[in-house]
Amino acid sequence: MPRIPFQKPKKVEWEILSDQYGRLVAEPFEKGYALTVGNSLRRTLLSIVPGAAVSWVKIDGVRSVDAKIPGVVESTVDVLLNLKKLTVQVPSGEPKVLRVEVMGPKAVTGADVPETEVEIVNQEIPLFTLETATKVAMELGVGIGRGYEAADRKVAPPPAGALPKLVLEVWTNGGVSPDDALTRAATYLKEHFTPLAAGAPEEAADTEGVGGEAFLRDALAKTLEELALPARAINALKNADINLVVDLVQKVEGDLDHVKNLGEKSIDDIKTALAALGLSLGMRIDPNVLGALGRGGVPR
Repeated sequence: MPRIPFQKPKKVEWEILSDQYGRLVAEPFEKGYALTVGNSLRRTLLSIVPGAAVSWVKIDGVRSVDAKIPGVVESTVDVLLNLKKLTVQVPSGEPKVLRVEVMGPKAVTGADVPETEVEIVNQEIPLFTLETATKVAMELGVGIGRGYEAADRKVAPPPAGALPKLVLEVWTNGGVSPDDALTRAATYLKEHFTPLAAGAPEEAADTEGVGGEAFLRDALAKTLEELALPARAINALKNADINLVVDLVQKVEGDLDHVKNLGEKSIDDIKTALAALGLSLGMRIDPNVLGALGRGGVPR
């Protein structure tokens, strides 16, 4: 039985990459697989990439969140919320307790947190304001962990004829770069899926690239007469300057709706004939394959 080629991304690149935001684009994918891969990476990014954060705060002389911190303008609740915004890196990967002591009057920021075995990434972030010559002392407990947060927002499916493509946007707080986070997630997924493929025959890896591409070229090079189509449908396609399978698969169903003398039944026959070759309408073909078939690398 011939191997049916499986479309895998030919282009994977970061369109945007900064310390805290990255936009990765990968294409093309088999229908439905961009969503499968994207969801897997998203869940893994949120569950496996470790991080550090302020998990508890102990303020000298303050026994509850309702109590006012002497000399501080903001409420105790606001101070706690600001402290939770601190982005902390802990090279040792172990929980730490940081002692913070400041004397007013001054605007206290992340830069006032001592970097003892830790690094404060967002030192410019405001924490609280001391308006009098008052001393405030507190301990910050920095915890290490990881976790998954489910999204309650549903993404609408792409419209008919849309090209399968994965656009993955990664935001971080600066504690880890987007590309490093994605690398960790992808590596983690690979390590989990590899054992499941342990029983696959070794020759599969060798023929996936060369043999799969050769099978694809052969299928795309077929004439319309080689498909199990009625003569009326073949003539209608040829009149629309569609002569080979490679010309046909790059059309979407909406394109065929405008072909004269090509009805709904004929379009269903076309989809069935293409499926028998492991092909479908709306395919995006590698420019190198198009060039080998005399199509100049430009989709028709």
